[in-house]
Amino acid sequence: MLVGLYHIKKLVSGKSRLVYWAIVPAVLLGIALLFFQTYSLVTGKSFRDFDFNIGKLWQTEDAARQIKNANALKMSAGTVSGSSLTDQSSILLANLKKLLIPALPPKRMTIQSSGNSEVRANSIYANELFNLSLIDNVTINSLIQSKQLQKYYAKIESDYLINPDMLPKKGKWYVGLSFTPTLNYRTFSYDASQVASIAQDDDYIYTFGLTESSRNQTDKPITSYTIGVDIGRTLNDKISIFSGIHYANYGEQIMVRTADPENPNYEAAHFMGRCALYERFDPQDRANNIPYTNNYSFIEVPVGLNIAIKSFDKSRVTMDLGLNFQKMDHVNALVYDFETDYYYWLNRKEEIFTKFGVGSEVGVTVSQYVGERLELFINPQFKYTLNSTLKKPSPITQNQYATGLRIGFKQQLF
Repeated sequence: MLVGLYHIKKLVSGKSRLVYWAIVPAVLLGIALLFFQTYSLVTGKSFRDFDFNIGKLWQTEDAARQIKNANALKMSAGTVSGSSLTDQSSILLANLKKLLIPALPPKRMTIQSSGNSEVRANSIYANELFNLSLIDNVTINSLIQSKQLQKYYAKIESDYLINPDMLPKKGKWYVGLSFTPTLNYRTFSYDASQVASIAQDDDYIYTFGLTESSRNQTDKPITSYTIGVDIGRTLNDKISIFSGIHYANYGEQIMVRTADPENPNYEAAHFMGRCALYERFDPQDRANNIPYTNNYSFIEVPVGLNIAIKSFDKSRVTMDLGLNFQKMDHVNALVYDFETDYYYWLNRKEEIFTKFGVGSEVGVTVSQYVGERLELFINPQFKYTLNSTLKKPSPITQNQYATGLRIGFKQQLF
């Protein structure tokens, strides 16, 4: 009986193995066909659309599109006859001949010498820079008689901020106060013959120290102010003189870095009894560069003329021309020494600073009477110091200037 069961089990297992190898592949094939039919239904692709070339699996969609386009072009090129290619080439050549290709001017090569160097501007360029004929004429009448300004005056009168029936009483003398926020800067140059470490060849100046171009590239203007008391005397309907006493600040911002005490030249660096605190800025290592603001304060006594340009019932426009007699009151600045190549802090009126000087000013004043004897004015002006802030033995020539909008009032006296 055991032998019979063994034969039955062996026969069943043999048939089961045959069924396994016959049915399982058929089932897998059926499942694969089902997935493929679903994929074809969704995408519309058949079995022929598959590409089993080596490298196809590693191509992106864009690359495959480019190859497909290239193959299409090759096929289309193969179908074009020799005559049609000749016609297309002739048409393309004719179109190319119609193109206007501009001739580019050749670039001029310039050779920059090694080391720090700078070029002095020719006098003709300076004359063109300060040529006033290049400035367009400015008409004041259009501004004073503009509709916007007339509406503004009418609104002030309608609100009784200005009495419409008020008649100005112009006196021979007046006093007033003024305040001017200013933007300040300087001109900068130096005498190469006064510096031992500088060599000059024609228009070129060579130095291992500070150069004029480097200062002009890094220095910046600063904001400051001028405040003062004004007094004036009317001579006639067209001309009056003015004076007063003002307190004015000038200056500029420079770029320096803290001096290195480990430098062997640091111990021997002295200027006017002062030790070196700062040195020239480093254009390569900008992280250690710091800005420093130079300030120069002056007591000024202006003397000048007011020339009437246009007069109205309650307002007028005048041109201001004058000189400022200056006395230095305070200084807080860093002064550069070419001999030691360091900056030195000077906060007192040392001999190197010009204590007494003369400046010039020019401006246009627009004034409006708001009372019988009270006159408000605004005065855009420009001031320029005629003498250098530094004097010998410093080879540096530095003239301060300022521009601002002066605002104040005048009280007519008698």
